Amino acid sequence: MTISRLHSIPRFALPYTPADFAAGLSAIFHGGPPPDSFGLLGDSPKFWTRSGRQALRLLLTALNLKPGSGVALPLFTDPSLVSAIGAAGHRPVFIDVDRRYLTIDPASLEAARGTFSALVAVHLFGQLADMPALQAAAGDVHVIEDAAHAPLSYLNGRMAGRFGLASFYSFASTKYWPAGGGGLAVVHDATLARRLAHATPSLSPPSRIEELHNLILQAAKAVVFSRRFYGIFGKPMRRWAEKWALLEPCLDMNAIQRSYAAVACRQASRLPERVALQQENSRRLLAQIADVEDVVLPHERTGAQYNRHLFPVLLRDRAERRAVMAAMWAQFVDTSMIYSDVVGQCRQFGYRGGCPVAESVADRLITLPNHATLTGEDIDSVAQVFRSSLRAYRSTHAGQDEEQSRDREGAVGRYTLR
Repeated sequence: MTISRLHSIPRFALPYTPADFAAGLSAIFHGGPPPDSFGLLGDSPKFWTRSGRQALRLLLTALNLKPGSGVALPLFTDPSLVSAIGAAGHRPVFIDVDRRYLTIDPASLEAARGTFSALVAVHLFGQLADMPALQAAAGDVHVIEDAAHAPLSYLNGRMAGRFGLASFYSFASTKYWPAGGGGLAVVHDATLARRLAHATPSLSPPSRIEELHNLILQAAKAVVFSRRFYGIFGKPMRRWAEKWALLEPCLDMNAIQRSYAAVACRQASRLPERVALQQENSRRLLAQIADVEDVVLPHERTGAQYNRHLFPVLLRDRAERRAVMAAMWAQFVDTSMIYSDVVGQCRQFGYRGGCPVAESVADRLITLPNHATLTGEDIDSVAQVFRSSLRAYRSTHAGQDEEQSRDREGAVGRYTLR
């Protein structure tokens, strides 16, 4: 079928089914499942949380660090992690990212050694951070993994979330596991698990009215993110939905909604198949744009199996990104520039520079659609639209872009690293 406003390609997929809605509705009135009711993430103790950021807050609190301790994390990440560190009574220590894989850079972490007592290792877009190198660089500090983007991603045969003391996941609408909201902490340390088991029962349960309201919002969001309605409703509604923070994860001390827990359990059984389809789509897309010059594409780290949650591409600069995104949507293929405002937000939490690669990434990154619901023909269209949009922009800015490229080369490196 031809791509059009009535059959556009959304930036993300939201595989939320009528059966998911029914399970969520039943859980509101009959109770939700326990967190160990699925085996996807191993046998370590698990704890439902209101959100991924709340899970991080609870885990940091349970570590019993000295108040005001430094907690290292990459600058290029979800800014809500910084808020969670502050809410736990600590201060963020911002670390630069690897220019090739976009995860936290071990050399930058080692340079900051002695300024932090814990590390949040973020597995970004499904790509695992280099955990052996990070643990060596961090020394004898507590390591917590942010695996919200990385369920069923592996490094050297070991699944994301199984390297540190604990890991956490998010079920927000834009994550790989989109139950609508909620989170999960998985704890591998017995002492930390006992502390979290003591803390989580004190979380306040949500009201049925709140749960029903959010359940309906999530179902509506799934409808407008379908290809039939995205071009008409989903894309225009995104701006005000984000402004009003509809279904935005919370950092309060309330418990997970029972509906979210029930849907997360249902979706866990479908996740392996979805990951396999998304990996196939990503391989196809990568093959078709592999020869594009002056971009950084999402190749896997040696020994890694990337779940392909998102398909990030680094362009030359902010102007090129803006033009390419506009040109692609003119052909009804949507893209995102996730975390583009992270530097400004982190300045409010004390960031004063020192992470040039992360700052550059925030200005240059887009994600291309690669989700499991797309057909091979759709992926071919995404590749063709990306190539033509980029070619059209560069053909009219050739001299200017070459000069700017030379200026940037010394600061953040070339773009052709594969």
